[in-house]
Amino acid sequence: MSELNEVSGNQLAGPGRLDSIDLKVKLNSSSSARNKVLYGNGRMQVKVQVLVSGYDENGDRTLVPEEVMNTVELIHYNTGRALRDGWSASIDQGRYTLEAPVIKDEPDNGIHPQVRTFWVSSSGSGSTQIAASVFLNGVTIRSNATGLSGFQDSSVTLDAQVPVTYSVDQFRWTSTRRGNEEPGNRIWNYYLGLVYQGQQINLVDWVASKGTDDVMFAYGNWVHAWKTNYLKGVMVRPNKTDITVALPVNDNTFVNYTFRDHALDSSSKTKEYVVIVNDRHGELTVVQALSEFAYTAADSSADGVFPFVAIDQYGTEHKLAIRTDSEKREFFLERG
Repeated sequence: MSELNEVSGNQLAGPGRLDSIDLKVKLNSSSSARNKVLYGNGRMQVKVQVLVSGYDENGDRTLVPEEVMNTVELIHYNTGRALRDGWSASIDQGRYTLEAPVIKDEPDNGIHPQVRTFWVSSSGSGSTQIAASVFLNGVTIRSNATGLSGFQDSSVTLDAQVPVTYSVDQFRWTSTRRGNEEPGNRIWNYYLGLVYQGQQINLVDWVASKGTDDVMFAYGNWVHAWKTNYLKGVMVRPNKTDITVALPVNDNTFVNYTFRDHALDSSSKTKEYVVIVNDRHGELTVVQALSEFAYTAADSSADGVFPFVAIDQYGTEHKLAIRTDSEKREFFLERG
């Protein structure tokens, strides 16, 4: 989401000419904390705010104009240079912040610092001390205890840790049948979750080389097969609440077939089902659709391995894969 830079105290006594600026760097404008930990995965962001106070030639508070506020940036404390070596700052808040969205302050009659908000991430592990700079009247003012424009010393420290890698056993892979299908049809929702040391870590997204929409990673149609005649597997986008699945059904609706070791005949009749998905918080959904009937089309094979990357609430990637076993009518989770 787009970050809204907070500007408060617009109603100041006396429109004096801006002569100097004081910078304070904080993790939150109302907090005294100076250190924060994040995962160095390139996605997780930490909020860093720069409190900017303007003064006129008499030392009275005055408004810092927008064109000056736009020159505020984060720098490395030790070098005074813009963030680099895997560290980056954005004015846009991403998905992986674990922070409440930034809201513009309601204006009041008091005199408060103006606030410039950044979202900082790191693509690797390590620590850095972050200060700020602003450009005023041809001079760069820095808060890293350097410069001829006045001694300022304000910074925060961020520690980027190596993302955690989990074993396959720590991922929860369960299935639930939809129910109320036509005879010879079955639909299952598989749910992928992650539990570490008894605590759920939300899985919020996934990526795969096959595309950005729902991915049908398994498809099989076998006329006169020994067991299942038709199988479909769909990895569902996490922003959806339902999908439509079509299955071949028995042309003779008066015969009540149930799943048996020997599959039934082919069919040209189709039944569509609306399947509820993503109904478990913090878990991803895979839909499996089975039928004892095949479409009157050429045979095709479904067995194989579908690699994908699950992304958790911190933005960390986890390489996994789903292996299809059409004979057992099951999907198995594996390491990707």
